[in-house]
Amino acid sequence: MNKTILLSSFLSLGLLFSQDEELDLDSMWDNTVWNEIEEVTTKEYEVEKVTTVAGVRGAEAEDEALHHLYYRQSMKGPSEIELNKALGKLLNTLVVLKEKSPENKKIPEVTHYVIQIYKKLDNSAKALELQNELLASAPESKWAKFYK
Repeated sequence: MNKTILLSSFLSLGLLFSQDEELDLDSMWDNTVWNEIEEVTTKEYEVEKVTTVAGVRGAEAEDEALHHLYYRQSMKGPSEIELNKALGKLLNTLVVLKEKSPENKKIPEVTHYVIQIYKKLDNSAKALELQNELLASAPESKWAKFYK
C-alpha cells in the first residue's frame, strides 16, 4: 500500500511540472525509497444480531394473512366444502333469528348471503325460492334490491 501511495504521489508531483519541462521518470523511479509492508491487518466489525423476517411481524403473520386470501387457492375462491360449511352456519343463524323475532332486521341480510352461496353452489332452485321469500318479506330492504 505504501508503494502505491509513494508512486502515486510522485506521479502527481510530475503532473505539477509544466509541460515544457522534461520529466525524468527513470531517475525518479531509481531514487524512490521503497518501504516493505511488514504486516497487513484486517479489522472486523460486528453489528447487532440481525434476524431476517418476512414483513413487519414475521413469517407467521404473513401465513396468517394468506390463509384468508383467495389467491392462496389459485384464484378459485372458496372450495365447495368451505361454501357448504358457510351455508350451514348461515342457515342455522337464519333459523335462530326467525325463532327470536320474525321481524329481525338481520334476516334479509343473512337471506341474501344464503342466496349468494346457493348461486355459487349452482343450486338455482333453492336460490330462487329464497329470493322470492326475501322479496315477499322485505321488499324495501337494501338486500332485496339485488333481486328486483
